[in-house]
Amino acid sequence: MATPQFNFTERELDKWVKQTLDGWRAQPATIPATGEALAQDRGGPGSVPGLHLRVRLRRDGGGSSTVDPAVGFYLLKKVQGRKLNRLLGDRRVLTVESARRAAQDLLKKLHEGTDPKEEQRKAAEVRELRGLTYRQALEGFLAAADVAEGTRRKYRASLSTTFKAVADKPLTHFTPQRVREIHKSRSEQSRSRADQDMRVLRLVWNWARSNQRTGNGEAVLGPNPVGILNKRERGPGQRGWNNVPRKESIIPKKRLPDWFAVLRQVPGQDATTEARRVSCLLLEALALTGLRFSELATLPWSRVDLGMGTITIPDTTSKNRRPLVRPITRRVGEILGELRRDYSGELVFPGRVQGQPLNNTRKLQLELQARTGLWITPHDLRRVWASAATRAGLPAVAVKRLLNHMGHEEVTEGYIRLGLDELLDYSQAVEDTILGDAGLLASRNLDNRLQDLLAALPEDEKRRLLFELAGRQLGEVC
Repeated sequence: MATPQFNFTERELDKWVKQTLDGWRAQPATIPATGEALAQDRGGPGSVPGLHLRVRLRRDGGGSSTVDPAVGFYLLKKVQGRKLNRLLGDRRVLTVESARRAAQDLLKKLHEGTDPKEEQRKAAEVRELRGLTYRQALEGFLAAADVAEGTRRKYRASLSTTFKAVADKPLTHFTPQRVREIHKSRSEQSRSRADQDMRVLRLVWNWARSNQRTGNGEAVLGPNPVGILNKRERGPGQRGWNNVPRKESIIPKKRLPDWFAVLRQVPGQDATTEARRVSCLLLEALALTGLRFSELATLPWSRVDLGMGTITIPDTTSKNRRPLVRPITRRVGEILGELRRDYSGELVFPGRVQGQPLNNTRKLQLELQARTGLWITPHDLRRVWASAATRAGLPAVAVKRLLNHMGHEEVTEGYIRLGLDELLDYSQAVEDTILGDAGLLASRNLDNRLQDLLAALPEDEKRRLLFELAGRQLGEVC
């Protein structure tokens, strides 16, 4: 059926609506499948091209009801190649005159390249994106980031500490002033944690700003508010980063005999539990390998090859997400053999709960502190190993490789490829240095120490030293 066209007036529209509904009530079979009818404004001096009045029946069960239909003004027109079907307003609200003005305003904006409906959609999209909370943004960042599980736990811990009161606030809540206030409050409890958690917020904000964009690629977040901490201004409360120095806890070389002596005495005590005994072996292995606690404490036997003499740290537990193959040195091999003999299960260092790894060695650390006066954490033992590596004369590239710090190689390092034989020599030299300084090797005279140092050197370095020593001897003879 053709769309009726006439000059819209209040009287003519009311008349057309009534006739249409009366006709449908008298002959329900004439109701269109769409349940609607249209009339177009045309023929009068004030008519607007494309202005229509639509009568739409409401659905009632399987059919349509002529009671209380929806009657509204629409703009149905092709503009710049696009077919538009826009509701202007309800007939009960808009008069013919106001409907014509609304249609003319919309046509003008569309011809100027502005679409109010698209602007509304963008505004709604921006509101939704700006409503992203810190908790949601953090989880989104962690889902996209390739970080170790321990790092994920550390980042999530901020939700219940530093950001506990604002974790479910939108990211836009974090203004520079609020960032400064939160940082100041957290610094009163832990200066290092305050800095760490603000670095997490900085990461999350940058991720959200890059990834949470409108359909047109527009960012909804502004500059990172954590940048306020880079400014150290004068005045009350104007504090910047705390810049807590890196921890330097380490077992002094002269105290190694005391610490190792107590560590090896604990398993022989009457009240020592199996978990305490395993903890002692774990701490010693950490000191002799320089591995991280999370890497060694969660190590399964499937990653240990006693025949080949290797330990493999998978990328899922290494901090830099790179797998690491470490050779097994003599004393570490003895520790592994002891654990293999005395304990069953999938884990090398079984914990207190069946099938679970050791989650901490704090009680043992407290006992060692009480008896030696040294508070040493598992990560401090990594520094013990690195210090011994320096005393053993290991080249920097070997130390980086064994500590798994080779995430970003320098150009020269990229040409150096250390095999397991070289790594075993280096690792054994460090182990012997630590145990020797602890007084746990049978012989540690100067000749033995010199042999250890020479064993850790590459062939070209050995030749250089040989020529140098030979030259000195010839010079003395002459």
